[in-house]
Amino acid sequence: MRPSRRARILLLCCLTVALGWYGTETVRPPDCDVSVAAFTDGNGQPLPEDGEEVTWDELEERAYQEKVAAGHCEPPAARWRHWLS
Repeated sequence: MRPSRRARILLLCCLTVALGWYGTETVRPPDCDVSVAAFTDGNGQPLPEDGEEVTWDELEERAYQEKVAAGHCEPPAARWRHWLS
């Protein structure tokens, strides 16, 4: 049983929107590696800094922003820009 013409057009529109959303999402450049080291508690979570709790994601983001500020990495860009390079 073949899908109707309307169903195929709807599927094509949904796929186009999904690909467009995926391609325009902002991401870091794939060639910029960031390493983070921190003292941890017994559960493997980083110890608080200046009395405030931090997560691994926050530490990684901070390290990435420092590399961008130093000129070692490109800032985040739309995913489709990385497809072209």
